[in-house]
Amino acid sequence: MLSYQSLIDKIPPEAVKKEYSLHNKKLTTVLEETEEEYKVRFLSDLDHLTLHWGIGLPKPKDWKCPVGLENITSPKGTVKFDDKAAQSPFVEITSDFSIIEILFSKSNSPFQVNFVIKRENIWFNNNGQNYSVVIREPEGPKVDAIGEVKDLVIEIIRSEMEYNSWTLMHRFNMCNRWIERINNDIQGLAWIFVWMRYSALRKLDWQRNYNTRPSELARSNQNLTYTITNAIKNSKLNGLVNPTILLRGILGTMGKGGGNGQRIRDQILEIMHRNKIMEHNNYYEQWHQKLHNNTTPDDIGICEATIAFNETNSLSRFYEVLNKNGITRERLRSFERPITMEPFYAPHLINDLRDYLNLLKAVHGSTDLNSAVNTCRNFLPSDLIQKLNNLMGNLQHWDKIGLMDQTLEIRKHLNVYTDRGGIEQYREIIYLDMGLEAYTRQICEEIIHLDIQFKYLCRELKILIQNVQILSQDPELESASQDFYILNDRIIDTVPNDKESALIFKASCDRLQRVLGTFVDVYSDLIGTKAQVLGNEFKVEKFFVDLFAEEIIRGSLLFAVSMVLKKIDGHLRKYCDFKSWQIISPKPQALGKFLQVESLHSVAYTIYKESTVLICEKVTGEEEIPDNVVAVISCTELDALAHVSVRARNNKVLLVVCFDATEIQKLSVYKNTWVKVTMTSNGINVTQTQKVIEETKETEARVVKIPLGLSKIVIKADEFEEGRTGAKGNNCAFLKKTLPKHIGVPCSIALPYGTCEYIMSQEENAKTNNEIQDLLQKLIGKEHNTEARKILDEIKSKIMKLTLNDEDKNIIQEYLTDIGCHEDKWDLAWKAIKSVWASKYNERVYLSIVKAQISINSVVMCVLCQEVITGEYAYVLHTKNPFTNNSNEIYGELVLGLGETLVGAFEGRAFSFIVNKTTGKYEISAFPNKSVALRGNGFIFRSDSNSEDLPGFAGAGLFDSFVMEEPREFRLTYAEDNLIANREFRNLVIEKLNEVGKIVEEFYGGEPQDIEGVISNNKVFVVQARPQV
Repeated sequence: MLSYQSLIDKIPPEAVKKEYSLHNKKLTTVLEETEEEYKVRFLSDLDHLTLHWGIGLPKPKDWKCPVGLENITSPKGTVKFDDKAAQSPFVEITSDFSIIEILFSKSNSPFQVNFVIKRENIWFNNNGQNYSVVIREPEGPKVDAIGEVKDLVIEIIRSEMEYNSWTLMHRFNMCNRWIERINNDIQGLAWIFVWMRYSALRKLDWQRNYNTRPSELARSNQNLTYTITNAIKNSKLNGLVNPTILLRGILGTMGKGGGNGQRIRDQILEIMHRNKIMEHNNYYEQWHQKLHNNTTPDDIGICEATIAFNETNSLSRFYEVLNKNGITRERLRSFERPITMEPFYAPHLINDLRDYLNLLKAVHGSTDLNSAVNTCRNFLPSDLIQKLNNLMGNLQHWDKIGLMDQTLEIRKHLNVYTDRGGIEQYREIIYLDMGLEAYTRQICEEIIHLDIQFKYLCRELKILIQNVQILSQDPELESASQDFYILNDRIIDTVPNDKESALIFKASCDRLQRVLGTFVDVYSDLIGTKAQVLGNEFKVEKFFVDLFAEEIIRGSLLFAVSMVLKKIDGHLRKYCDFKSWQIISPKPQALGKFLQVESLHSVAYTIYKESTVLICEKVTGEEEIPDNVVAVISCTELDALAHVSVRARNNKVLLVVCFDATEIQKLSVYKNTWVKVTMTSNGINVTQTQKVIEETKETEARVVKIPLGLSKIVIKADEFEEGRTGAKGNNCAFLKKTLPKHIGVPCSIALPYGTCEYIMSQEENAKTNNEIQDLLQKLIGKEHNTEARKILDEIKSKIMKLTLNDEDKNIIQEYLTDIGCHEDKWDLAWKAIKSVWASKYNERVYLSIVKAQISINSVVMCVLCQEVITGEYAYVLHTKNPFTNNSNEIYGELVLGLGETLVGAFEGRAFSFIVNKTTGKYEISAFPNKSVALRGNGFIFRSDSNSEDLPGFAGAGLFDSFVMEEPREFRLTYAEDNLIANREFRNLVIEKLNEVGKIVEEFYGGEPQDIEGVISNNKVFVVQARPQV
């Protein structure tokens, strides 16, 4: 006879079986899988059972009524209970054996079946946790994290999306445990911050199937704030975004908690009794029941709205205040103890409700300035209390910038109390500081629309930056702000009426703007992806997820800095007579399809099939311009002599920089349309036009001269000649012999064309050479494929493995010794030589020669070895103005330290000027604001290929040069540098560079020259010269 036990014994081993106890009886669930369906059976040795069940969709722990859904075969007699559940009677086989079965199609099965068992008036619910049969596991979250941090993220998602019972209290307890565990790991803190902010935004349940006593919630909240406070006390301030900032952010998503939790429940009852409010069938009683059941931060907004209603007897005012606090009618109705009624007018409640609001804020609020000040009055010293009293008594004073200054002074004083008193006092100091920071930002936002004079805007900016520096110790911010403070004190009064002062000040402010850009990038990278991952897992609306990081940034003090900087920049552009556009490479007109890209580098391998105008968020200066691009609009500043600038002019591509975000925004309407870009006196004009049908023009193949045969692997300067050494070496040898003595030229030797190929052919390098040749074969056909990048990197790494036999090594060492590079530096010298050879396979080289139809095998490299002239400044001169083609003007750029920061991808501008050769009159275009200088000495090994000066091909700058000993980076400040502080010194520098430009050009028969050099101890050196592209 069929029985409970006999059927249990027949369950196949591959089935998933789970047994539960129903008092002294049993319940067994069985999950079996076939090709097309899942079969779930429930077996028990108890009679008169009803299955109360729902399906887990869209989340495993959800309850959804299955009645009426397709692809589910419910048991006979199943009826809908409500929107969440159905009830199905068990089939009784015997008095001690009942069974029920459900079938789910695999094409649309739930994650699990959630259920409880009913027997007459008795419910079996697994001690309040419910039962479940897991049918399939949801896909795990895609988490870019490792170790403990990954465990944290998985637990966050499972707790929020799968646990049946979950409240703010549970969330706070879990957060507490993890903050103690991850120990200021910035990635872990960022995940927690995103999680807790979604909670504060009410995107997560504050109460789910669990009633929390207010005292329990308050205690868990308070414990968490103490844990965060302790973490802040032990955290570091290094970086624009650091653990301290994230921890304060987490603290700002919750209230203080504390011992007043039970008072929330008691005091509302006292108010109702004292004012004879009936405890049934009215709004106040519904709110009381909600408070009694589960108080949350929503209650602050509800209380404020109730006060507003009783002050005005206006329901519209009631709902206005609710909405201001993010509480809709739907949210009121969604509470487990819903609020469905509207308040009746009871103005005698107002005073009691105001007291009650203070209690709610004490428990649930975090940055309320008044309450924070009142709390800290109990233990702060009298002088600081006096400062606070002065501030709080004048919050409405007209001098808002003065109030910001007072607030800053208080914040600075608060910093010294970190280690005084216990953790309780330090927590209150943090809350006070957070309130003062929020107040500072509030003032800034209040006055940003006012027409404030330039000098007062600068005073406001100084105050804001100092506020930022309280919590962020960043070397670039420190250097940029130090310059700003000094210049603000020194030249602020002359800026509006003196263009050079305005240019100096603008360079300083532009550097601060770059710091802000770095903050946005760092914060977005840290927070953005995490917000996407958790937002998607939490089923948050896409709108909120997409704006998550942006809204945090907009609420930061650095955003206030950005707003003030923007207003200052408007003044400075006027004082400098700047237009919105800078033309780097002129072209009267360009027609093409208008496309917006993240960066020029991101489209390096793209072949556009039609004429294209690119607007790029970022251009570093290192890139190659893709085929068929006729114009590039950069949203980031560029040096006019950067590699991309030179190549744009050579290829007749319009290259412009736009400094005005409003202008950029206007251009966005042309995205994916055909446009005509026309140069104007003020910059460019973009208009929509019809698509132009063009014949595809094949790039004319460039012919590279075949070098002379190799006779020696190293030669002296007097042996340099065309076909053995490149233009750099040949020109240096010529200039060394011809320039007047007061213009220096460094001593040189060279490893001529063919030396690299000779070394590769030697027996000791046979294996490496074969590997390189194999890689070169793999490169064929990858001309427009990002796979080329990996192959090129592999070739470069192979070249770095080349070795020398003793004979060749001794020869090269002997020549290096002759120019002062001694044997003890051999390893560094040999590495630098190979690095130059390897630079033939730079990605930008490859892209350029492919575009020019040059075979990479026809490119050969000479290595020019020169002494590094250790100077204060490096410069580049173009002896014909590259923007206007005026041959009577020299355009120059100059940086502090080595010239690599001038031509490489180093953020910031160089000192730039245009000087008239005849009159010596000059105009400065920009003052320097590069973040770092490179300084070094010893020897430099320069690339000098046979492709650098081909007609119509900007090969210069594609290849790399290497200082033998790695140059050291120095963080720059400019305010005290002679170039900025001394006008007479500037005059002298430009005068000397004008002289050098004219002399070198004259020696080359008046042909315009591209000259690089150094200024050391007021002496000008020329390190290379070549025909200007």
